[in-house]
Amino acid sequence: MAIHRMADRAPRDKILKLNVGGVFYTTVKSTLTGVYGSYLWRVATGDQYVMRDEKGSLFIDRDGYVFRYVLNFLRTNRLVVPQGYKELHMLKEEAEFFGLVDLGAQVDKIIKSRNRKPRPKLSRRFSRSWSSDLTKICTDENGSVIFEDDASDFFYD
Repeated sequence: MAIHRMADRAPRDKILKLNVGGVFYTTVKSTLTGVYGSYLWRVATGDQYVMRDEKGSLFIDRDGYVFRYVLNFLRTNRLVVPQGYKELHMLKEEAEFFGLVDLGAQVDKIIKSRNRKPRPKLSRRFSRSWSSDLTKICTDENGSVIFEDDASDFFYD
């Protein structure tokens, strides 16, 4: 499945306005038709009916904030998400809905790379808490001192 590049776009490529779950996007038809047979390909070619909003934008009732990664994937054939992006499972769901197999595979790859063993259980017998919002001092099973922030979400490698 070929993804169109900027150089492939004809000068007469049509600009499309999208309203995805209340978030507005502007793109070109060749971006949406980059993956043959996908939901967005069918929308852009007229094979899939979608409603239009009051401004005439194509309305797609999906998560508008996650869609930005779908659209950028169609533009580049690469998935780029911020480090620590926590909505990968939602993005996987969107990839499946839109029929973007390669996007789903790239999401799976990131999910697998992030699956690490959880941090070891900490002993609280030596811990001292200054405040529920502040850092705590704990020890692991080897007796090493660990500073733990209740709001942090970290793993040991």
